[in-house]
Amino acid sequence: MKGLVATIVVGVLSMGALVAPASTTSAHQNSTAKAPGGTAAVATTATPGDASERTVTFTDTHEVLHGNPYTGTAFDINSPQTATSKGYTFTTDPAITDFIEGRKRIPHDADIVRVQVAWADFEPGANKFSWHRFDQFMKRINQQGKTAEIQLLMSDAPDTKNDPGVFPYQYPPAWLFDVEKAPYRLAQYNGQYYSKQPLYYSPIYLNALSKAVHAFAKRYDGNTGIAWVDLRAFSLFGEWSGWNDALNFPWPDDATRTKTLHAILGIYSSAFRKTMVMMQNAGANVDANDAAADTQAKRFTAYGYDVAAANKNWGFRSDTVNSAFPWMQYDTSGESSYINRLERRDHIQVSEGSTWNSSIMINNPRLVVKNAIEAYHSNLQGINNTSFANWDAMKKAYGEWFTTLARYSGYRFLMQQATYSDRVKAGGTLNLAQIWTNNGAGFSPKKYPLKVYLLDSSSGRVVWSGTDASVDETTWFKGDADQVRSSFKLPNSLRAGKYTLAVAMVDSTGKPRIELAMPNGKNKIYPVGPVTVAASAPTAVAQAAQAQFRVEGEDYTGAQGAYGVEPPAEGGFGALYMGQAGDWAEYGNVEVPTTGTYRVEFRVSASQGDHFSVQVDGKDALGSIATPDTGGYNVYSTIERELPLTAGRHTIKLVRDDGSWFFVNWMRFTLANPDEFTIQAESATDQSGTWLKALDDVDDDGTPGVSVIDSGDWLSYDNVDVAATATYLMQFRYSTTNSDPLSFRLEVDGKDATGALSLEPTGGVTTAKTENFFVPLKAGTHTLKVVWISASSNIVWNWMRFDRQGDYHATIAAGDYNMQWNLAKEYSWDGPDTGVVSGTYHDDGKPVAAVGSIDQQDYLRYENIDVPYTGYYKLDLRVASDEAQRLQFDVDGDATTVNVPDTGGDGHFEDVSTWVAMTAGIHNLRFIGESARTSAGVLFEKFGLTATTDVLKAVSAAGPSSLTVGDTGTLTATEISMDGTRTPVTDGVIYSSSDDSVATVASDGTITAKGWGTASLTVSLDGLTSSVTVTVTDPSVTLTTVNDTDASITYSGDWGYNGERDLGDFDDDVHYATTAGDYAEYTFTGTGVALLTERFRDMGNTDISIDGVKRATVNCNTSLRMVQQPVFVVRDLAPGEHTIRVTNSDDSGRLTIVDAFIVQQPKTS
Repeated sequence: MKGLVATIVVGVLSMGALVAPASTTSAHQNSTAKAPGGTAAVATTATPGDASERTVTFTDTHEVLHGNPYTGTAFDINSPQTATSKGYTFTTDPAITDFIEGRKRIPHDADIVRVQVAWADFEPGANKFSWHRFDQFMKRINQQGKTAEIQLLMSDAPDTKNDPGVFPYQYPPAWLFDVEKAPYRLAQYNGQYYSKQPLYYSPIYLNALSKAVHAFAKRYDGNTGIAWVDLRAFSLFGEWSGWNDALNFPWPDDATRTKTLHAILGIYSSAFRKTMVMMQNAGANVDANDAAADTQAKRFTAYGYDVAAANKNWGFRSDTVNSAFPWMQYDTSGESSYINRLERRDHIQVSEGSTWNSSIMINNPRLVVKNAIEAYHSNLQGINNTSFANWDAMKKAYGEWFTTLARYSGYRFLMQQATYSDRVKAGGTLNLAQIWTNNGAGFSPKKYPLKVYLLDSSSGRVVWSGTDASVDETTWFKGDADQVRSSFKLPNSLRAGKYTLAVAMVDSTGKPRIELAMPNGKNKIYPVGPVTVAASAPTAVAQAAQAQFRVEGEDYTGAQGAYGVEPPAEGGFGALYMGQAGDWAEYGNVEVPTTGTYRVEFRVSASQGDHFSVQVDGKDALGSIATPDTGGYNVYSTIERELPLTAGRHTIKLVRDDGSWFFVNWMRFTLANPDEFTIQAESATDQSGTWLKALDDVDDDGTPGVSVIDSGDWLSYDNVDVAATATYLMQFRYSTTNSDPLSFRLEVDGKDATGALSLEPTGGVTTAKTENFFVPLKAGTHTLKVVWISASSNIVWNWMRFDRQGDYHATIAAGDYNMQWNLAKEYSWDGPDTGVVSGTYHDDGKPVAAVGSIDQQDYLRYENIDVPYTGYYKLDLRVASDEAQRLQFDVDGDATTVNVPDTGGDGHFEDVSTWVAMTAGIHNLRFIGESARTSAGVLFEKFGLTATTDVLKAVSAAGPSSLTVGDTGTLTATEISMDGTRTPVTDGVIYSSSDDSVATVASDGTITAKGWGTASLTVSLDGLTSSVTVTVTDPSVTLTTVNDTDASITYSGDWGYNGERDLGDFDDDVHYATTAGDYAEYTFTGTGVALLTERFRDMGNTDISIDGVKRATVNCNTSLRMVQQPVFVVRDLAPGEHTIRVTNSDDSGRLTIVDAFIVQQPKTS
């Protein structure tokens, strides 16, 4: 079984065999947990030197978990209809008979069995019920340890006598119309047939429905084999599906409609008190002609969804998720995605759709899975109508995507970290602080108490157990770190000795119930680490509260003007966009786990000096927040603020105050922990020579800064509490007005603690930067003093933050990704190898599982990765490659380039390393192929993250900015240590050029200018890179730039024009084409030509020909926007007239852009 168990504080764990607990044993003693603090979030770590505490970490096993309640993959047991048969009812279906009689078993990798049962199946005559067959069915479900989704078909009746395309179900039985005389209408469907549709508001129908539903519930409500009852086929609630035109049902008036829908909902809610009811999610859009339902919010009420949502034990089911187009729609007309966003944190969502082998499903099986997991956040997704006959064929067709669906549907709990008392005494206290994450797409609708065991370390026998009933898994969502602090009073009779601490999530009887994504579990009990019971033990200290949670920008529950958009290049499912002042979006289901002041990180894309504001429960919380220049349109950076919040549910609202475009990817809320403390620069106890109130418009966290700092000035800070003796990362936030030298030292209690520390220029007073240093600090209360060694009123200093460092290591298999594909083909399907391909390769003669076929823009995403410390981590990749390649490594969108050398390919794996900075808590990691491969390329086995203070902070490149063809220069590298010391370096440095036709760089750093143009020259050292740009001129030629609007350029096809883009294009405009085959042609006189275009994620392939001969196909798709890119240059044409043709050759609708041409002509004397 996969999964890492690593010790942070003490050492490698040693555990005995794990044995399931007996129901009773004389040695087994029970306790009930004291609940000192409920739940919060984020990793907490043990106090160094305290031998009574141990911290261990775990990584996700990546195995598919089966049998957990209310989640998994669905199996449709009803036999699929064939072309020559009308199919079967529940009563006549031979597949169901085979299952009941034991000739068939539900597949082991199916969790919830979906079965359709019509009203006529169990009430064939008025008040005459037939339960025997369904009793037998449920008996077998329980015997096999499965649960069933009961789809009660109670609405309209299709034309089973004449229509060959439907199951022969009599939804309402014939007696309802023939004997009871329930009124109905003949509702046309499919343009040919008619369903017999009850007039649902008829008292006859409602009375009969109530009797039937209550009779069914009386017999089966609370049956452990029933997952939920599906309130089925009432398409009058607004589902697209149904046998009729129920969307046009002839309601007498709006009041009757709402009253009738409420009555139907009331029948189910009063009947099923224990069993969950699954409410259909509306597929229909709002109706502009329906005054009571012409907005999403009004339709939600008019069609009874507010009443359904008031039932806490209900969920929502949608049929519209299985689609070959992105499911989540952010417009103001679609109801289903609106309901999903509104209710997904209160009611589980389940999804289904077309038959498994339909054109919709097989054309893009990955998108079906992506829609279910990432868009709908589904607890259950099935591929319909497989039954026994097609189950294996469906799995084969879906390949890895069936496994991905099974792995991440619903909830997936992992205890990422545990800190506990590892030396206790009988009668003493056992404290266990846990950090849990939910790595699945959905959530658990039920609570499961945490049971903690002490197991005999040799036999595995349960010696003692205690239960913490305060645990509430219903509030655990993906992206959050949920802390549980459990405390137990141990019995006085507990014998001294060595034990294994273990945990389980249990049902109401105390039996382990939930499979966890943790290693080494047996019978749903999972070992944590060793515990010694001794005659004496240090006093147990409860862990401080921790909390972290995340809100995705596109998950708003209400908006005006703002709307969700496709994912940004840096990653995520989507983002929020606001285009005008006054636009707003609110998030009405934000659960704050514990009261405190949170650091809020807003991941935004904006222009310099624009503003937005934040409201909490209708009140302004942070004032107007100025945005920095984040780097361009749809390029992101992070803004921080401090925000006090109380525990409980809140509505957080973002309002656009001014400006134009504004994107929000996510918001992350982190409660400060005792291992971290921040000192605002302006809060000095005493100072000499500085100004403590620098203007906020040159700051970036909403607080004043310190300025007018000169050499010899100082600031001191008294009563600084340090929780533990350790090395701390000191983050120093500042901006500079110029590039004059800056350095300082930190004194602790009057003694120099760091020596001279240097600060780099930031590029301007409005551009803030954080420099990092390591500082040793001792536990206790201290006075810290910042003494400026070199300064000349050229800095605004904001704050310094200290984070304790510690030991940590985790290894993740490359194949254990949450999602993979290609950024340029996110919604398309070019076969199962569109993205990466996993396989078996060889390392030193031994077989290894690795990911290969990593093309440019292919990505691998790893979600919910929890790290315990804010600091530096060594990133180690185990890779092989038969050519030099580049991978981009992202941490929540912040990118680092990893250079992979030519190792010799398969059979020659090597370790490639670099450093990355990460904050404590939950992160999403991503690897992206940066290089176009010409052969097998990179084989990627695994990667590791190791907390370290042995860090080379950066490498800096220097070289000439301009050269003339034929000139030489030198590219140099300087390594920068953590204290800012700069040392020239040559050993181990790798030099490269982005365009060898412009300039080359030899192995000793010698630059040779080859041809006119611009190139990026890069130095690489230990995984760190730095680049300089060189422009080469050729005095023998004249260069003329021809803009895309020049009349001599011919555009053939459907070309568009875009001006005043403010993105840096030549003359601020471009022409563009989205249709393959469209071309632009330009005839010139000269000896060379270049095409200037753009690189971005909406760009595709472009063919370039000269004089009718194809010269190149250029892929302009990149994750970041780059303008005025010379993607094609030719310098050696014969003198005379030539024609360049630029053709869109991308058949996926992506852009070809013409910005300008550069024409080369020989210079005349």
